[in-house]
Amino acid sequence: MTLLEAASIVFWKSGLPRFLDILRRTAFRPILHLCAGKPGIVRMTLMKIAYNICMHPNEILCMARVIEEKRPCRLLVFGLGNDSMFWSLMNRCGETVFIEDHPVWFSRVTRLNPSINAFLIEYKTVLIEWRELLNYPEFLRMDFPEDIGEKQWDVILVDGPVGWNNSAPGRMKSIFAAGNLRNSSADVFVHDCNREMEQSYSDRYLGRDNLVRQVRKLRHYRFSRCPYNPIPSDSSINSNLIKEPCSGIPVAVE
Repeated sequence: MTLLEAASIVFWKSGLPRFLDILRRTAFRPILHLCAGKPGIVRMTLMKIAYNICMHPNEILCMARVIEEKRPCRLLVFGLGNDSMFWSLMNRCGETVFIEDHPVWFSRVTRLNPSINAFLIEYKTVLIEWRELLNYPEFLRMDFPEDIGEKQWDVILVDGPVGWNNSAPGRMKSIFAAGNLRNSSADVFVHDCNREMEQSYSDRYLGRDNLVRQVRKLRHYRFSRCPYNPIPSDSSINSNLIKEPCSGIPVAVE
């Protein structure tokens, strides 16, 4: 057992996570409403600390600005997390749906946030196979509940499933699904695009020409109403577009 694994076990057995969950359901909850009401970098930083959110404040704010412009809209999020309630609040009066594959995490997040609309699914893939699956979309198709599969979505965030070790499901199917479930003028965000798999599948199934900016590890794809060919061209990404700040946020392309 590594030192990190031992520290993690001590942390979870200490009772501190349960105490923090209570704070996030009660004393910290106004922070979410404050951030959803008027997004700003200082508020996003405070929310990230209070709720232990993985995304960087600049990444959260970039996507929040888009939802702010489009709401009420249809928002689909692959992956439940400590930020799930915030996305629901951001899209007030709209339809927000979450997709999660981890039963324990699904149970934990939905227990803390019983008002969110979430579905538990299974991907049946392993990350180590991503290169072999890249050009075989017939193996990437998924059956979704009617509430998801029969609708077209205005904003989609791909931040799940887990994709950091070879035995994890990887985000091959979720990125492919985002390209098929979006509407003709959607904004699609893919997190953790510092990794080769996320880059490759996003280029293949969302199209490099649709990439408008990258804020740290978050890529933002914006689609026009023109028909889209999912096979990317050989042209390079427009460097002026990818470095475009999101509402004045400093951008670091990794």
